[in-house]
Amino acid sequence: QDPLCWAHNRVEGDLEYTSLLFCPSTAPYDLYNRDVQKGLKLFVERVFIMDRAEAFLPNYLRFVKGLVDTNDLPLNVSRELLQESRTAAKLKKALTKRCLSMFEKLEGEITFWTQFGRVLKEGVVEDPDNREAVLKLLRFASTASEGSENVTLKQYLERMPEGQKAIYYLIAGSREAAMGSPYLEGLKKKNVEVLLLWDRI
Repeated sequence: QDPLCWAHNRVEGDLEYTSLLFCPSTAPYDLYNRDVQKGLKLFVERVFIMDRAEAFLPNYLRFVKGLVDTNDLPLNVSRELLQESRTAAKLKKALTKRCLSMFEKLEGEITFWTQFGRVLKEGVVEDPDNREAVLKLLRFASTASEGSENVTLKQYLERMPEGQKAIYYLIAGSREAAMGSPYLEGLKKKNVEVLLLWDRI
């Protein structure tokens, strides 16, 4: 399948590397299996080193495919050395930012959210350094969207009536329970939009 989006990047300076990152158009069937090996293909000086190097992306971006080629790691690098390597940590930081900026360009692309939205929610907790960037990508169902998950926090804030100082949200066990909650009645009369959350995550 064609990817939903991709980014090719060559960096020279403090770090020297080339990266090629792909977001698939459909989520893999084992996306929520924690035991599955994931990660990018690692090349050092154009020599193939490792097929699934987990050290370069956080777990919530486990669906991203691609490769990274760098001259800043030794040819005999192992998985254990990668976990402790400062170079690998710098590469992880840079590649994570690259992925999030790639996804930001997909604004309005509902396929991305339906396929990978639940995994992205993990990033708010797992990655405090990029929490703001992840929050921008999140989509929510709300009383104004008739239950479909397409409202961003920015849109919610823009629609807030004057005087409203908080974001209202309701947690329920299912979409139907959220939509039919008696707690919404009073807020609907006051024209207050409420975010509806039912994902177990």
